[in-house]
Amino acid sequence: MTQKIIVDTDTGIDDAMGCVLALHRSELEIIGFTSVFGNADVGLTTRNSAVLLEQLGRDDIPLARGAARGFVGIPTFNPEIHGHDGVGNANFPEPSRVTELSISAAEFIIRAARYNPGEVTFVALGPLTNLALALMLDPELPSYLPKVVWMGGAVYAPGNVTPVGEADACHDPEGAQMVFEQIGWEVTVVSLDVTDTTLFRASDLERLKRSSTPAANYLQRIVPFYMDFYSPLLGERACAMHSALTIGLVARPDLILATERLPISVELRGQTTRGMTVADRRSGRKVSRNRKWMSAPEAVLVRDVDRAAFVEFFLESIGA
Repeated sequence: MTQKIIVDTDTGIDDAMGCVLALHRSELEIIGFTSVFGNADVGLTTRNSAVLLEQLGRDDIPLARGAARGFVGIPTFNPEIHGHDGVGNANFPEPSRVTELSISAAEFIIRAARYNPGEVTFVALGPLTNLALALMLDPELPSYLPKVVWMGGAVYAPGNVTPVGEADACHDPEGAQMVFEQIGWEVTVVSLDVTDTTLFRASDLERLKRSSTPAANYLQRIVPFYMDFYSPLLGERACAMHSALTIGLVARPDLILATERLPISVELRGQTTRGMTVADRRSGRKVSRNRKWMSAPEAVLVRDVDRAAFVEFFLESIGA
Protein backbone atom coordinates (compact mmCIF):
# COMPACT_ATOMS: atom_id res chain seq x y z
CA MET A 1 0.00 0.00 0.00
CA THR A 2 1.39 3.37 -0.99
CA GLN A 3 1.59 6.34 1.34
CA LYS A 4 0.72 9.75 -0.04
CA ILE A 5 3.18 12.45 0.95
CA ILE A 6 3.91 16.11 0.41
CA VAL A 7 7.64 16.81 0.44
CA ASP A 8 8.33 20.28 1.86
CA THR A 9 11.98 21.04 1.21
CA ASP A 10 14.65 23.75 1.30
CA THR A 11 16.53 21.81 -1.32
CA GLY A 12 20.19 21.82 -0.45
CA ILE A 13 22.43 18.78 -0.77
CA ASP A 14 21.11 16.53 2.01
CA ASP A 15 17.55 17.50 1.09
CA ALA A 16 18.25 16.52 -2.51
CA MET A 17 19.48 13.14 -1.27
CA GLY A 18 16.17 12.72 0.53
CA CYS A 19 14.12 13.82 -2.47
CA VAL A 20 15.98 11.41 -4.74
CA LEU A 21 15.20 8.58 -2.35
CA ALA A 22 11.52 9.54 -2.18
CA LEU A 23 11.30 9.54 -5.97
CA HIS A 24 12.65 5.98 -6.07
CA ARG A 25 10.35 4.36 -3.52
CA SER A 26 7.16 2.68 -4.70
CA GLU A 27 5.83 2.86 -1.12
CA LEU A 28 5.58 6.63 -1.49
CA GLU A 29 3.20 8.53 -3.74
CA ILE A 30 4.47 12.10 -3.92
CA ILE A 31 1.50 14.35 -4.56
CA GLY A 32 3.61 17.49 -4.57
CA PHE A 33 6.81 19.27 -3.71
CA THR A 34 6.71 22.56 -1.83
CA SER A 35 9.76 24.78 -1.46
CA VAL A 36 10.86 26.89 1.47
CA PHE A 37 13.86 29.04 2.37
CA GLY A 38 16.53 27.48 4.55
CA ASN A 39 19.70 26.07 3.06
CA ALA A 40 19.46 28.82 0.45
CA ASP A 41 16.95 31.51 -0.48
CA VAL A 42 13.60 30.25 -1.70
CA GLY A 43 14.32 31.19 -5.31
CA LEU A 44 17.28 28.80 -5.32
CA THR A 45 15.56 26.04 -3.37
CA THR A 46 12.60 26.17 -5.75
CA ARG A 47 14.92 26.04 -8.75
CA ASN A 48 16.86 23.16 -7.20
CA SER A 49 13.68 21.15 -6.74
CA ALA A 50 12.68 21.83 -10.34
CA VAL A 51 16.12 20.80 -11.61
CA LEU A 52 16.02 17.61 -9.55
CA LEU A 53 12.61 16.65 -10.89
CA GLU A 54 13.80 17.22 -14.46
CA GLN A 55 17.07 15.36 -13.97
CA LEU A 56 15.15 12.34 -12.71
CA GLY A 57 12.39 12.57 -15.32
CA ARG A 58 9.60 13.40 -12.87
CA ASP A 59 8.29 16.68 -14.24
CA ASP A 60 4.80 15.28 -13.63
CA ILE A 61 5.01 16.16 -9.92
CA PRO A 62 3.57 19.58 -8.94
CA LEU A 63 5.92 22.15 -7.41
CA ALA A 64 4.70 25.11 -5.34
CA ARG A 65 6.93 27.93 -4.11
CA GLY A 66 6.76 28.62 -0.39
CA ALA A 67 7.96 31.03 2.23
CA ALA A 68 10.97 33.26 1.68
CA ARG A 69 11.49 33.96 5.39
CA GLY A 70 10.31 32.99 8.84
CA PHE A 71 7.82 34.88 10.97
CA VAL A 72 10.54 36.95 12.68
CA GLY A 73 13.87 38.24 11.40
CA ILE A 74 15.76 38.16 8.12
CA PRO A 75 17.19 34.81 6.98
CA THR A 76 20.91 34.25 6.62
CA PHE A 77 22.54 31.54 4.53
CA ASN A 78 25.81 29.63 4.66
CA PRO A 79 27.07 28.86 1.14
CA GLU A 80 30.12 27.08 2.52
CA ILE A 81 27.82 24.18 3.47
CA HIS A 82 25.67 23.73 0.35
CA GLY A 83 27.33 26.02 -2.19
CA HIS A 84 26.23 29.33 -3.62
CA ASP A 85 23.54 27.55 -5.64
CA GLY A 86 22.48 25.31 -2.75
CA VAL A 87 23.61 22.13 -4.50
CA GLY A 88 27.38 22.19 -4.38
CA ASN A 89 27.92 24.71 -7.21
CA ALA A 90 27.05 21.91 -9.63
CA ASN A 91 25.99 24.31 -12.43
CA PHE A 92 22.92 22.41 -13.55
CA PRO A 93 21.11 23.91 -16.55
CA GLU A 94 17.98 25.94 -15.96
CA PRO A 95 14.83 23.79 -15.76
CA SER A 96 12.69 23.94 -18.87
CA ARG A 97 9.89 21.44 -18.26
CA VAL A 98 9.02 21.95 -14.60
CA THR A 99 7.09 25.12 -13.83
CA GLU A 100 5.83 26.41 -10.50
CA LEU A 101 2.16 26.28 -9.66
CA SER A 102 0.35 29.60 -9.54
CA ILE A 103 -0.67 29.04 -5.91
CA SER A 104 1.56 29.26 -2.85
CA ALA A 105 2.91 26.28 -0.98
CA ALA A 106 0.54 26.95 1.91
CA GLU A 107 -2.45 26.99 -0.43
CA PHE A 108 -1.26 23.81 -2.14
CA ILE A 109 -0.89 22.03 1.21
CA ILE A 110 -4.48 22.89 2.12
CA ARG A 111 -5.91 21.86 -1.25
CA ALA A 112 -3.97 18.61 -1.41
CA ALA A 113 -4.88 17.63 2.14
CA ARG A 114 -8.57 18.50 1.67
CA TYR A 115 -8.67 16.50 -1.57
CA ASN A 116 -7.11 13.49 0.22
CA PRO A 117 -8.53 13.80 3.76
CA GLY A 118 -6.62 11.72 6.30
CA GLU A 119 -4.42 10.15 3.63
CA VAL A 120 -1.46 12.53 3.35
CA THR A 121 1.68 12.68 5.45
CA PHE A 122 3.43 16.05 5.42
CA VAL A 123 7.19 15.45 5.32
CA ALA A 124 9.12 18.62 6.17
CA LEU A 125 12.84 18.67 5.42
CA GLY A 126 13.33 22.35 6.25
CA PRO A 127 11.78 25.11 8.38
CA LEU A 128 8.12 24.56 9.24
CA THR A 129 7.03 27.95 7.91
CA ASN A 130 4.82 26.67 5.07
CA LEU A 131 2.86 24.37 7.35
CA ALA A 132 2.42 27.14 9.93
CA LEU A 133 1.13 29.48 7.23
CA ALA A 134 -1.28 26.80 5.99
CA LEU A 135 -2.53 26.35 9.54
CA MET A 136 -3.16 30.09 9.81
CA LEU A 137 -5.13 30.02 6.56
CA ASP A 138 -7.10 26.94 7.57
CA PRO A 139 -7.26 26.19 11.32
CA GLU A 140 -9.07 22.92 10.56
CA LEU A 141 -6.04 21.58 8.68
CA PRO A 142 -5.05 18.94 11.30
CA SER A 143 -8.44 17.27 10.93
CA TYR A 144 -7.53 16.15 7.40
CA LEU A 145 -3.71 16.27 7.59
CA PRO A 146 -3.15 14.08 10.67
CA LYS A 147 0.55 13.19 10.25
CA VAL A 148 3.58 15.46 10.17
CA VAL A 149 7.16 14.19 9.97
CA TRP A 150 9.86 16.80 10.51
CA MET A 151 13.59 16.62 9.99
CA GLY A 152 14.67 19.15 12.58
CA GLY A 153 15.48 19.96 16.15
CA ALA A 154 17.92 18.50 18.66
CA VAL A 155 16.77 17.11 22.00
CA TYR A 156 19.57 14.95 23.42
CA ALA A 157 22.21 15.96 20.86
CA PRO A 158 23.80 19.43 20.66
CA GLY A 159 22.69 21.89 18.00
CA ASN A 160 24.49 22.52 14.73
CA VAL A 161 24.08 26.28 14.26
CA THR A 162 24.18 27.17 17.96
CA PRO A 163 25.19 25.03 20.94
CA VAL A 164 21.52 24.05 21.38
CA GLY A 165 19.82 25.06 18.11
CA GLU A 166 19.36 23.01 14.95
CA ALA A 167 19.25 24.87 11.63
CA ASP A 168 15.63 24.28 10.59
CA ALA A 169 14.32 25.16 14.04
CA CYS A 170 16.48 28.26 14.22
CA HIS A 171 15.41 29.49 10.78
CA ASP A 172 11.84 29.87 12.03
CA PRO A 173 11.27 29.13 15.73
CA GLU A 174 7.82 30.75 15.66
CA GLY A 175 6.63 28.58 12.78
CA ALA A 176 7.94 25.44 14.43
CA GLN A 177 6.29 26.34 17.73
CA MET A 178 2.94 26.88 16.00
CA VAL A 179 3.16 23.36 14.57
CA PHE A 180 4.20 21.74 17.87
CA GLU A 181 1.49 23.53 19.86
CA GLN A 182 -1.30 22.51 17.51
CA ILE A 183 -3.59 19.74 18.70
CA GLY A 184 -4.97 17.33 16.12
CA TRP A 185 -1.97 16.03 14.23
CA GLU A 186 0.84 13.75 15.31
CA VAL A 187 4.31 15.20 14.83
CA THR A 188 7.20 12.78 14.43
CA VAL A 189 10.61 14.39 14.91
CA VAL A 190 13.70 13.04 13.16
CA SER A 191 16.28 15.21 14.87
CA LEU A 192 20.04 15.55 15.08
CA ASP A 193 19.81 12.85 17.74
CA VAL A 194 19.78 10.32 14.91
CA THR A 195 20.65 12.21 11.72
CA ASP A 196 24.04 13.51 12.86
CA THR A 197 25.28 9.96 13.29
CA THR A 198 23.81 8.49 10.11
CA LEU A 199 26.68 8.95 7.68
CA PHE A 200 27.28 8.65 3.96
CA ARG A 201 30.93 7.62 3.78
CA ALA A 202 33.66 7.66 1.13
CA SER A 203 33.04 3.98 0.39
CA ASP A 204 29.38 4.77 -0.25
CA LEU A 205 30.36 7.55 -2.65
CA GLU A 206 32.66 5.17 -4.53
CA ARG A 207 29.79 2.72 -4.86
CA LEU A 208 27.62 5.57 -6.14
CA LYS A 209 30.25 6.43 -8.74
CA ARG A 210 30.15 2.90 -10.12
CA SER A 211 26.48 3.37 -11.00
CA SER A 212 25.23 5.18 -14.09
CA THR A 213 21.57 5.66 -13.12
CA PRO A 214 20.21 9.21 -13.44
CA ALA A 215 19.93 9.38 -9.65
CA ALA A 216 23.53 8.28 -9.14
CA ASN A 217 24.79 10.70 -11.78
CA TYR A 218 22.90 13.55 -10.15
CA LEU A 219 24.15 12.80 -6.65
CA GLN A 220 27.75 12.36 -7.81
CA ARG A 221 27.73 16.03 -8.81
CA ILE A 222 26.57 17.40 -5.47
CA VAL A 223 27.53 15.10 -2.58
CA PRO A 224 31.33 15.66 -2.67
CA PHE A 225 30.84 19.35 -1.83
CA TYR A 226 28.82 18.41 1.25
CA MET A 227 31.52 15.94 2.26
CA ASP A 228 34.11 18.70 1.95
CA PHE A 229 32.27 20.64 4.62
CA TYR A 230 31.57 17.72 6.95
CA SER A 231 34.85 15.82 6.77
CA PRO A 232 36.85 18.11 9.10
CA LEU A 233 34.02 17.93 11.63
CA LEU A 234 33.70 14.15 11.46
CA GLY A 235 37.36 13.22 11.16
CA GLU A 236 36.63 11.10 8.11
CA ARG A 237 35.45 11.55 4.52
CA ALA A 238 31.69 11.51 5.09
CA CYS A 239 28.56 13.61 5.51
CA ALA A 240 25.37 13.39 7.52
CA MET A 241 22.21 12.09 5.83
CA HIS A 242 19.66 14.27 7.61
CA SER A 243 16.85 14.47 5.06
CA ALA A 244 17.53 11.15 3.39
CA LEU A 245 17.14 9.37 6.71
CA THR A 246 13.84 11.14 7.30
CA ILE A 247 12.44 10.01 3.96
CA GLY A 248 13.81 6.53 4.60
CA LEU A 249 11.97 6.25 7.90
CA VAL A 250 8.71 7.33 6.25
CA ALA A 251 9.13 4.65 3.60
CA ARG A 252 10.52 2.01 5.99
CA PRO A 253 9.30 2.55 9.56
CA ASP A 254 10.84 -0.80 10.48
CA LEU A 255 14.23 0.97 10.38
CA ILE A 256 13.20 2.82 13.55
CA LEU A 257 14.59 1.02 16.59
CA ALA A 258 13.34 3.28 19.39
CA THR A 259 11.03 6.26 19.89
CA GLU A 260 9.96 8.39 22.84
CA ARG A 261 6.81 10.43 23.31
CA LEU A 262 7.60 13.86 24.70
CA PRO A 263 6.00 17.31 24.79
CA ILE A 264 8.30 19.56 22.76
CA SER A 265 8.35 23.34 22.57
CA VAL A 266 10.63 25.70 20.69
CA GLU A 267 12.39 28.49 22.57
CA LEU A 268 11.47 31.88 21.09
CA ARG A 269 13.11 34.49 23.30
CA GLY A 270 16.37 33.20 24.81
CA GLN A 271 19.42 35.29 24.01
CA THR A 272 21.56 32.18 23.54
CA THR A 273 18.85 29.52 23.26
CA ARG A 274 16.43 30.85 20.62
CA GLY A 275 15.45 27.96 18.34
CA MET A 276 16.21 25.29 20.93
CA THR A 277 13.78 22.36 20.85
CA VAL A 278 12.94 21.92 24.52
CA ALA A 279 11.51 18.56 25.55
CA ASP A 280 10.16 17.87 29.00
CA ARG A 281 12.10 14.69 29.79
CA ARG A 282 11.22 14.51 33.49
CA SER A 283 9.39 11.49 34.79
CA GLY A 284 6.52 13.69 36.01
CA ARG A 285 6.05 15.54 32.73
CA LYS A 286 2.51 14.21 32.13
CA VAL A 287 1.40 16.25 35.13
CA SER A 288 3.54 19.32 34.56
CA ARG A 289 3.03 19.72 30.80
CA ASN A 290 -0.22 21.65 31.24
CA ARG A 291 1.69 24.64 32.55
CA LYS A 292 1.78 27.58 30.17
CA TRP A 293 5.47 27.15 29.42
CA MET A 294 4.97 23.58 28.16
CA SER A 295 1.53 23.50 26.62
CA ALA A 296 2.47 21.45 23.55
CA PRO A 297 1.02 17.97 23.13
CA GLU A 298 3.37 15.03 22.95
CA ALA A 299 5.41 14.50 19.81
CA VAL A 300 7.12 11.29 18.74
CA LEU A 301 10.90 11.64 18.93
CA VAL A 302 12.93 9.08 17.01
CA ARG A 303 15.68 7.96 19.38
CA ASP A 304 17.48 5.23 17.45
CA VAL A 305 17.58 3.80 13.94
CA ASP A 306 19.29 0.95 12.08
CA ARG A 307 21.91 3.09 10.41
CA ALA A 308 23.70 0.41 8.42
CA ALA A 309 20.46 -1.01 7.08
CA PHE A 310 19.29 2.45 6.11
CA VAL A 311 22.43 3.32 4.14
CA GLU A 312 22.17 0.02 2.26
CA PHE A 313 18.48 0.72 1.63
CA PHE A 314 19.37 4.17 0.28
CA LEU A 315 22.03 2.87 -2.10
CA GLU A 316 19.93 -0.02 -3.36
CA SER A 317 16.96 2.28 -3.91
CA ILE A 318 18.87 4.55 -6.28
CA GLY A 319 20.47 1.67 -8.12
CA ALA A 320 23.97 1.87 -6.66
